[in-house]
Amino acid sequence: MDFSDWCDHKPVWVGRVAVAACARCGEVGWLSRSGSMDSAEAMAAVFGSYDLIGPLEAVGAPAPFVLAYAPPSARSRKSLEALPIRVWLKAGPDLWMCSDGEHLLLSTPRRLLFENLTRGA
Repeated sequence: MDFSDWCDHKPVWVGRVAVAACARCGEVGWLSRSGSMDSAEAMAAVFGSYDLIGPLEAVGAPAPFVLAYAPPSARSRKSLEALPIRVWLKAGPDLWMCSDGEHLLLSTPRRLLFENLTRGA
């Protein structure tokens, strides 16, 4: 990861994934013990057990709709502590994420990605 000096990318380990999220620049880095990780793989490892609540009309999000997810347990909710609250972060290609401390919100302008995120829910 190549971030400027003013960024605050302090990795927070969530299981086998380090989440380096910065509220200042709005970027997220995903790391494993061996180096950088693919964002899709990392997000699946960290948030893959979350339950889809459903799509919501967006207010201030990067796309017209967001997908809201809830952690399946209080223990799983701890993974949200790796994210700054109420800040949209670029989590991967055409994918943004945000947290209110209780839920995970995902937003994408790509219809196929949106459909993939809701498949099987």
